Amino acid sequence: MRIGLIGTGTVGGGVIQILEQKIEYYRKALGVNLELACICAKSDEEVAPYKAKGYTVSTNADEMIADKSIDVLVELAGGYNMPRKWITAALENGKHVVTANKALLAKYGHELFPLAESKGCHILFEAAVGGGIPIIRSLQEGLLGSTVEHLSCIINGTCNYILTRMSEAGLDFADALKEAQANGFAEADPTFDIEGIDSAHKTALLASLCSDKYVDFEKIHVEGVSKITAQDIASAKDFGHTIKLCGIYHRVGDRVDARVHPCLVPMDHQLASVNGVLNAVYLQCDNLGEALQTGAGAGRMPTASAVVADLVSLARSTDCGKRAALPMGFFKKENPADLVSMDETSARYYFRFSAKDACGVLANITGIFAQNQISIESIIQKNVNDPSKVCVIVITEKTLEKKAVAALNAIDALDSVADKSQMIRFLG
Repeated sequence: MRIGLIGTGTVGGGVIQILEQKIEYYRKALGVNLELACICAKSDEEVAPYKAKGYTVSTNADEMIADKSIDVLVELAGGYNMPRKWITAALENGKHVVTANKALLAKYGHELFPLAESKGCHILFEAAVGGGIPIIRSLQEGLLGSTVEHLSCIINGTCNYILTRMSEAGLDFADALKEAQANGFAEADPTFDIEGIDSAHKTALLASLCSDKYVDFEKIHVEGVSKITAQDIASAKDFGHTIKLCGIYHRVGDRVDARVHPCLVPMDHQLASVNGVLNAVYLQCDNLGEALQTGAGAGRMPTASAVVADLVSLARSTDCGKRAALPMGFFKKENPADLVSMDETSARYYFRFSAKDACGVLANITGIFAQNQISIESIIQKNVNDPSKVCVIVITEKTLEKKAVAALNAIDALDSVADKSQMIRFLG
């Protein structure tokens, strides 16, 4: 199987390194003949080291894709527009595609997957979700004997590192973010990660696979972690929980509940111990029961390992393209998921209010919960550094989101509430 690779950066360089190490093993042990036929990057400087090693190189991706002798395109350049063009051209030319580009697939998968199916080609994307965790192959193959009823995932290493450091060292969000950036775990502009966009891309892909329906990431509810405070982390610990940014899929009859937001996770839950830059996917299935997959969610070699695994799988299953691709109806716009709106979801809630230290404040807050038919499980009043304010923490019993939001808005409108309030959902 002749491979054309676009992108010689962190992951692309890792793929080349693994192939150099293992290509002979694959031939002898698995009977798989892989050949890195062309390495493509945008400049002569980037491909020069590989040209010096004797590889065929190019700075013209269109020309490489047009080469009929190449069986599969590996796209590791990232971004939207050019990769979309390259992958479309590769599929039109009957080439299979392996990519780690979750943003592209979440945004344009509805056109790329049907095109691949029509051309009898595969798009493999194990490295797009969870780095080295083989969750895509698990959902496509390993779990076919079960139906996934629920999925919760920690799928962004940047956010998980930040929340872990806030919990371990008592850091506030800004300091934990600076530390993540200093250690190379967060970008200079971290918006894509900390506001939950990256997690939304990945969650939409997973929800589409679980439901066999097209889940549009632009239509799911997304919240990030930038508003989580050290006080929230400490309060969670007080009642035996930790805070994680979770992507969630839940099957509700024929409907799909898919969302991304911070969750209060019980300390005895399997996701609670997933710390640092690790990722994890927790599954509840009808026949299998509970399962957890965890591992490195990013990084040069874990992600490159997933790309190479896709290449080996492709070579073994297709015999260089002689076998038709599996149906990919889960990414057709004509097969949309019926999404459960956030207003229809229900959970237990954590509320934190910063209120003026005055008579009647607590009665006003609890009265609004009563007006919205929300039962209170517990209420705690804490002193803060400012003697004119108190911190009021309310834990509710399970209630509808629309009721919780209505209560939050009404309480925030009180003159006695000093700052914007916090609301975090419990997982489960």
